[in-house]
Amino acid sequence: MQHHHHEINYSYHCQRVNHGESVHVFNADHYLMADYNTRTGRISWQRVVAASQRESVEKWLRENYPMMSPAVAIPSVQPAKKKLKK
Repeated sequence: MQHHHHEINYSYHCQRVNHGESVHVFNADHYLMADYNTRTGRISWQRVVAASQRESVEKWLRENYPMMSPAVAIPSVQPAKKKLKK
């Protein structure tokens, strides 16, 4: 895990895990508080946090670690149906 962290506010900071899709949120005492998945945008809270702080942290994460855009799907080519002769 990286040692470099980004300060969210006076109570929380975060670290990206091995340049992957996951960002961990820690409190000032270095307890893991939440896990944010940049691929899905889902935040899993590990501990109880006041609603106002939770909203603030979630907003900060989404602004600073936007969801990765999904891979562009290549449309499949279907063979044209043959017309029956009458």
